[in-house]
Amino acid sequence: MYVDLHSDTITVLNQNKGSLARNGLMVSLEKGAALKDWAQTYAIFMPDSLRGAEAVAFYEDNLAFFRRQLEENRSRISQARNLDEIQRAWGRGASAAILAVEGGSVLAGDLSRVERLAEDGVKFLTLTWNGKNEIASGNVTQEGLSGFGRDAVKELEKRGIAVDVSHLNDKGFDDLVHCAKKPFMATHSNLRAVCGHKRNLTDDQFKEIVRRGGIVGINFCKAFLNDDKEKAGFPDLLRHIERMLALGGEDAIAMGSDFDGTTVPEGMGSVENLADVESYLLQAGLGEKQVEKIMGGNACAFLRRMWD
Repeated sequence: MYVDLHSDTITVLNQNKGSLARNGLMVSLEKGAALKDWAQTYAIFMPDSLRGAEAVAFYEDNLAFFRRQLEENRSRISQARNLDEIQRAWGRGASAAILAVEGGSVLAGDLSRVERLAEDGVKFLTLTWNGKNEIASGNVTQEGLSGFGRDAVKELEKRGIAVDVSHLNDKGFDDLVHCAKKPFMATHSNLRAVCGHKRNLTDDQFKEIVRRGGIVGINFCKAFLNDDKEKAGFPDLLRHIERMLALGGEDAIAMGSDFDGTTVPEGMGSVENLADVESYLLQAGLGEKQVEKIMGGNACAFLRRMWD
């Protein structure tokens, strides 16, 4: 089983007028056909420059594209709104599509839009990208959650949309800890102790996510794997995973590739390479059960806790 918690494929495909079935990107149904029991998260990426009606229109355009791709390829993929739907897709030999949004500007400062996202089947919301929006500030800014942001977190939890802290700055993370009631996640983040980029989590942040029953997806981005990004590779994935295990995270580690949203090391540039990651971790000495959890088992357990 393979569950990936983040990709930007849908937004990039829509910009390029491509097809999910077959394309030159990192994720396609053709490439994913090599994987048995595959669930891919497709995030609608909201640029920091968009606000208000413009942000809403951008979301709607990408949502419509996502739905067209599902319809055109309905024999090979279906949207999953709960774990049972993931398993039903797998049962018929199809892949499962989890819909997410990267960037809280999608709400346009309107709490009622949370309900709309839930109706659309959005399951994760990354609160920020790198800059500031109505909810909070990203890792290149200094401010934390706004008053609206605190209310938005409550509404997201109420509507069953998991809060994603990837890209959120440290002040925002601290604010979230004081207002979140449900488990939250980092869909595509690594550890700062292994690679010092501020997009990565501190050990204390990771442990807080673990304590709350959350989950962290390992990001394949070169710059988040190794301080010398040109040397990034499979051994760095292992270093992050081993530290996460040492911090008590065996049940919280997942895949969060960031496919089609970043530059990745050689050998990790396609969804089919998830099988190579699995093989590498096994050959590196991790136990079969641990690897099974990391590749998809932990993600499914988290989704069960959040959705059912």
